Amino acid sequence: MKKTTLALAIAVASLTTAAANAAYEDNTFYTGAKIGWSELYRLDANKVRGYDKDEAGIKTSNRSNVAGGAFLGYQANPYLAFELGYDWLGSAKYKRTYRDDHTKAGNSKVSAQGVSLTGKLSYPLSFISDDLDIYGRAGGMVTIAKWKNSGDVKEEYGKGGTKTDVSPVYALGLDYRLSEDFSTRLEYQYTQHIHTKSNASPDAGTVSLGITYRLGSPTVAAPVEIKTEVNRYVLNEDVLFAYAKADLKAEGRQALDNLLTTLVKINPTQSAIVVIGHTDRIGSDSYNQKLSERRAHTVLTYLVQKGVPAEIISSRGMGKAQPVTGTKCNALRGADLKACLAPDRRVEIEVKARNVQEVQVIDQTK
Repeated sequence: MKKTTLALAIAVASLTTAAANAAYEDNTFYTGAKIGWSELYRLDANKVRGYDKDEAGIKTSNRSNVAGGAFLGYQANPYLAFELGYDWLGSAKYKRTYRDDHTKAGNSKVSAQGVSLTGKLSYPLSFISDDLDIYGRAGGMVTIAKWKNSGDVKEEYGKGGTKTDVSPVYALGLDYRLSEDFSTRLEYQYTQHIHTKSNASPDAGTVSLGITYRLGSPTVAAPVEIKTEVNRYVLNEDVLFAYAKADLKAEGRQALDNLLTTLVKINPTQSAIVVIGHTDRIGSDSYNQKLSERRAHTVLTYLVQKGVPAEIISSRGMGKAQPVTGTKCNALRGADLKACLAPDRRVEIEVKARNVQEVQVIDQTK
């Protein structure tokens, strides 16, 4: 028994090299199985029906043997769970010999199994490992004990019988999480007063090593999706600059100050800001290209001076390549044409804000 307990303890200890994982999720189900070693205690031979201590010598043997079971659990929260389990609790044999001539009179065997319902309270041992919990279980077990006789005992007292009763059950164990779905447990379980028809009421102590699989495994963390949302602010160049000039006017500085308030609200330190200068179609391509670049750079410089990080802002000029007026000004000349083309003379500020959003992925195949 001691060797078995030590071996199981070493087995669990060897699993503590696994990586840390998160706590168990609420409202999930799990199932598992366990195998170990059981011993039946409190087997008082004097109380065994059919064995007269004045006439016979009685010896108990094979009190310890392999035990095992399976369980289904519901995780109500990280600390509380409920388990429905089945356990094979082991068996023991009695040998009877007559005292006068030491001849064999017969054998008897008692075995026990049961179905239990227990509550399980866990407490994390985070000072050792984030994945290690100590837990206790307590509840009731419907035990089924069988008694079989052979030899002279069978002829005199019958072949045996079956007794079903309710016994208290307790357990203390360690639970170690291996991955999102699997964990292992080392447990000692004690079942009291397993009633039999032979007047004996043994207790069963079981040391087991189990494996648990999470049926309702923790919800998979939604992948983080980086979405780029372009906020475009269009400022008329006639407000920012004098005609054909690249120096900011007072009204232009005020307009940019107003825009800075908006940029602060959308957290520009996590954004890519692009300043784009545009001109109308009056003048040569090269002239307009250079003018648009100078104006865009002027706006960039002003925003940096006002606190926008220089590493996230850039500028470029588009010249007259991207007009917005179309053909509506084609028939106009002079001052009328200049006024009509005012929308083309603009500075656009694009703010590409990186908004981190958790997107729940639904697996349609499940």
